[in-house]
Amino acid sequence: MMDGDRTSPRRSSRKRSIIYADPANASRPSKKPKTQPHQQAAQDEEPANTLYLRIYCLGSNNNAELGLGPNHRVGDVRVPTLNPFLSCPSPSEKSLKKGSFPTIKNRVIQLAVGGMHCAALTSTNEILTWGVNDNGALGRDTSSARLEEYLKNLTLHDDNSSTTSSEPDINPLESTPHPVPFPNINPPKWTQITACDSATFLLSTTGQIYGWGCTRSSQGVSLFTPQTAIQRTPLPIPLPEPITKISARGNHILALTKTGQVYTWGLGSEQGQLGRRLPQRGNSLLSCAVTPRKIKLKNIIDIAAGPDHSFAVGENGEVWAWGLDNYAQTGALASNRGEDGGGLFISTPTRVTNLEGILNGRRIKYLTGGNSHSLCLLDDGSVYSWGRLDSFATGVDIDTLTAQKGQKWEEEFVVRDGRGRARIVTCPVRILPLGEGENDKIRWVEAGAEHGVAVTVDGRVVTWGFNASCQTGHRGEEEEIKTPRVVGVRKGCLEGVRFGWTGAGGHFTVLGEVVGL
Repeated sequence: MMDGDRTSPRRSSRKRSIIYADPANASRPSKKPKTQPHQQAAQDEEPANTLYLRIYCLGSNNNAELGLGPNHRVGDVRVPTLNPFLSCPSPSEKSLKKGSFPTIKNRVIQLAVGGMHCAALTSTNEILTWGVNDNGALGRDTSSARLEEYLKNLTLHDDNSSTTSSEPDINPLESTPHPVPFPNINPPKWTQITACDSATFLLSTTGQIYGWGCTRSSQGVSLFTPQTAIQRTPLPIPLPEPITKISARGNHILALTKTGQVYTWGLGSEQGQLGRRLPQRGNSLLSCAVTPRKIKLKNIIDIAAGPDHSFAVGENGEVWAWGLDNYAQTGALASNRGEDGGGLFISTPTRVTNLEGILNGRRIKYLTGGNSHSLCLLDDGSVYSWGRLDSFATGVDIDTLTAQKGQKWEEEFVVRDGRGRARIVTCPVRILPLGEGENDKIRWVEAGAEHGVAVTVDGRVVTWGFNASCQTGHRGEEEEIKTPRVVGVRKGCLEGVRFGWTGAGGHFTVLGEVVGL
């Protein structure tokens, strides 16, 4: 079964992104103490003074993408729920049967969210994965044969059981975070992790990329390398120079070099996602697409991949975008494109002058994109949004779309349908913060497929957009949250919790409470 074939809510399940305990370090590798090159040796020591993430999750759990284990019900999780396998010391750790699940004594310091899977980097250099593994996104064996062996081992460790456990309804090897083995290599020290729809990638402190899984074309073709359709174990990705940052979403990957060059690859290439020209047809097109190649950019300091579009930021604050632009999600073209967005895509990097024009001395801290919208966090704690309006993923109030303070607003930036209702905004609109206080400023923001999540300086969570799977954390019968709204704190739920990071998948959300050791 393909990843996309699993039962899921009515909209696309694409998404991404990486996460950091400290968002300020997102554009560069973090500096961590040196450890022994072999993973097992690294696990014997835990670096001092490390910040880690206590993980909460909500939204769709139809395919075990929340990592809550086989005993948690399938379906939507309506409120932020602590993941007991990723948040030690956790209140439920002592209640687990001996041998039932791997003991996660290591703290999560980064987490990457794919379409229907996740991956985490721990403080002892271990990689944990969970969720859908049909296309090898977890980097380990979760097959029926491996599950049978796993269940037999559980029986041997369970003093209260004398018979072999029957196969569970939910595969515990997928629904529970488990470590990725590195049988043929001594894993280096990892500094970054990222994920796209059906693949996961790691970046080492020496600038080497490893990955597994596959990328898929719109015709259903799967490829990881020109010779391999699905890569189920970690594999080095050869590039001609050291890499400082990676970003993946949908079915394409970006890599930034020390010299400010950008490489792209993946089968998500039909709508300009790679930012470079490809052969027109045949095997040469596929081979060229999944081989990392440099695009025509220089002096780049940051990169960001959306499901079908991408961004790059230059050293002087200039912003470049390319890929699918049918709802103006790149922000690169300001002209009115018609009621349906025009079906446009941008095949090569193009300046996003509309975004550059509102900076006024401020710097871009983070860029992220969903299926048909994009978000930008600036260093003053404000968030701007653009793209499709009628899905509410932008968080822009359609009914009161007016001029933003300090921004020249003209009707040419709003695309309306035949009834005059706004459907697309091509120019960035300020949607956050909600208040003027220092604590109202935004520390982190992420775009899901059709929803958005932000975290304030004082640790509150603000969400908006598509809510059919309760991925925004707002209970009730609202299928769409039209504008940003703070997720309420209820007795016994989130009391005293202050979040510092968020990630968003196709129809689920992950939250990280930053905790000091």
